[in-house]
Amino acid sequence: MPALWVLGAAGALALHPLHTTLTQLTYDAAGGTVEVSVRAFADDFRAAAGSDASDSAAYAYLGKALTLTDRDGRALPLSGCGLRRTQDLLWLCLRTRAAGGLAGVRVHARMLFDLYEDQINIVQASYDGRRVSLLFSRGDTPKQLP
Repeated sequence: MPALWVLGAAGALALHPLHTTLTQLTYDAAGGTVEVSVRAFADDFRAAAGSDASDSAAYAYLGKALTLTDRDGRALPLSGCGLRRTQDLLWLCLRTRAAGGLAGVRVHARMLFDLYEDQINIVQASYDGRRVSLLFSRGDTPKQLP
């Protein structure tokens, strides 16, 4: 009987899609800028951004769902720098200025939480010779980079 349960569970997992995004923050100290790369499944992102599948709709959604705040509580404005599609994946590029670096910046990655209860958003930040990972699930509050 346990073998049947394992097979049944494996079958259920195979039928259930993975709901995840990956966001990479890369700090350029010389320019005081942060490049943000968000990877998401295109169909999930299209559903969240609405029926308008335009680049501007994708960036408008992302502007609400991903926020960076400096140590003084000021939002770091994100501007689009490109979008590409690779098969079923969508890659969105954004940039912002962070003259003081990423240490102490608060990140809130809420992409697709409005659609999927099991949504997980991973944020990886590279700055000051370190690499930091943050994990966001539904209900999480902003997290500060060390």
